[in-house]
Amino acid sequence: MEQRPSRHIRRRLRKTAALLVEDSSVRDELTDEQGKELIKWGLDHIEAEAQRTADLPDEEAMPLLEEKTTAVRSTMLLVNKLVRGVESAEDTADQLTRLLKNLSWLTGQPSGLPHLRRVEKFKKGRANDNLTRDNAFRLLMDLLQLETSEEEE
Repeated sequence: MEQRPSRHIRRRLRKTAALLVEDSSVRDELTDEQGKELIKWGLDHIEAEAQRTADLPDEEAMPLLEEKTTAVRSTMLLVNKLVRGVESAEDTADQLTRLLKNLSWLTGQPSGLPHLRRVEKFKKGRANDNLTRDNAFRLLMDLLQLETSEEEE
């Protein structure tokens, strides 16, 4: 059974989660279903940070939670932009590099071979112009949800 967050954690989450839920720019290139999935991913990260900071007073916890929210939002914006498509292969590579850096920061783990393989698959599909928006989203979500402890493939 999943444990409900305490009252002060829920209050902290309301303050920060609204930034993601109300910001259409993190999902305006996605279908409604994709947008919901991406927002859930982001909210899960923010809730995990809220749980980690549960024992801290608000004046210490809120800056940490706001920093995590900023990183989550930035990652979501990159996913949204990459699904839409960027103008050149260099732009795609730059956006994917930023996405990997954000993901590493969020998880506290460096990107591994499974991450890099998914990035290469995305770049190859985009370069061959055979990557639909749905396929692009799926590849990016697989990348975001990849466990950092997953064995090297």
